[in-house]
Amino acid sequence: MNGECYFCHGIVSAPEEGHIWLREHDSHEVYMHEQCASGHNVIEEGQQSDGEILITCPECGEVETA
Repeated sequence: MNGECYFCHGIVSAPEEGHIWLREHDSHEVYMHEQCASGHNVIEEGQQSDGEILITCPECGEVETA
């Protein structure tokens, strides 16, 4: 699945490393490069010790776990 990065509008290929595809939303999907998302502070470490990453959707504010 390919899409346009929410921030820089470059191509995002969902299965590639460093590319993020938020697809758990009802009415929209969001594609981001990990570097762009990090620069806009939408990625943070989870509270669990298993290395989970929390990603906040820049469009609706919903948080997903990666």
